[in-house]
Amino acid sequence: MFEVHARKFEDRVAIYCNDKGQPIGPKKARNELTRFLGTIAHDYNWAPLTYTNWQKVPDKDKIWEYVNSKYILPPESYDWVMETLDVSWRGFKCRLKRDHYYPYDTYEKRLNSRPNNVPEDHFKLLLKYWASTPAKKTSLQNAKNRQQQDNMHTCGPVAFAMISDEMFRQDGEVPSKRKLFERTRSRKEGKTYAKPFDDTQTKIQEMRRLEALEADESSECQKDPFDEVMGDGRAVRKRLVGIGVSRKKPQENVAGNSLILPKEVMESIKIAVVADVQKELSAEREEIAKEKEAHAARVAEMERATKEQEMRDDLATQKEPMTLDVIASALAQLRQKDPSLTSEMIAKVIVESAT
Repeated sequence: MFEVHARKFEDRVAIYCNDKGQPIGPKKARNELTRFLGTIAHDYNWAPLTYTNWQKVPDKDKIWEYVNSKYILPPESYDWVMETLDVSWRGFKCRLKRDHYYPYDTYEKRLNSRPNNVPEDHFKLLLKYWASTPAKKTSLQNAKNRQQQDNMHTCGPVAFAMISDEMFRQDGEVPSKRKLFERTRSRKEGKTYAKPFDDTQTKIQEMRRLEALEADESSECQKDPFDEVMGDGRAVRKRLVGIGVSRKKPQENVAGNSLILPKEVMESIKIAVVADVQKELSAEREEIAKEKEAHAARVAEMERATKEQEMRDDLATQKEPMTLDVIASALAQLRQKDPSLTSEMIAKVIVESAT
């Protein structure tokens, strides 16, 4: 991630989000952003390990400012960035405890196993906290809670927001809760999983049954099949929305089809659109000018032809013999009446009359 940390402000990469502020593209940049946030969460200068929870970590505004010096992000993505940092920071501490605390039975051995990327004073505070009674109780409760979790997703590190967006692009419609639940719980044949699939499969079948019943009814007040089977509590909602939304107010839809673009990107689009419109207007003005010019030429030709015919008609009414002198005299009189008659027009009629 050195290349991202060294990235200049003018080379920032734009990220666009869904309607909940969760980044969904471009895919390569989005994945890079996630890894970049991990390096910040693992850097004790940005995220000290001396705090017991992420909410107490200071200078989050400075972290947000630094992230925005490498990426162009909409303000709506702030919660996602902070929760991603939180998850990565807690995961880092969890791995430290797994690799450098549990394998040893004394304080001295644990201290000697300190990794190089963790300052000694930070690690001593971590060891002290992990050995405390409140921390042990919390750890035990967390372990019990994990054991009680069921219907776990099987999509690994792929974000729900990315999956929802992919399903929307494939189907042309926002995926239902049932479809998203089924997609994120699908299993590969031959692969071993920690928990059985029976309960999850039963619930999916029940959701499908309720969907079929709804298709035969016209009521507009029916409950969503997912909510009917799983309940609609806060813990259930977290299963479908992903990082950056679970701590907000409940959302009506699992996923939307609208995008949130950074202000800088919107300005660039606006400039490009205005330039395109101006180019089209300029082309239209040129086309109109050409049409006017052609129309004026056609009108002039019609007027010329009309005047030449009028001269012929006047000559035809002459009672004297049609000599050149008579023709010239008659046309001279016509020119006095209509000064717009050109010498070329008069000469043309004279030639035609004399032949």
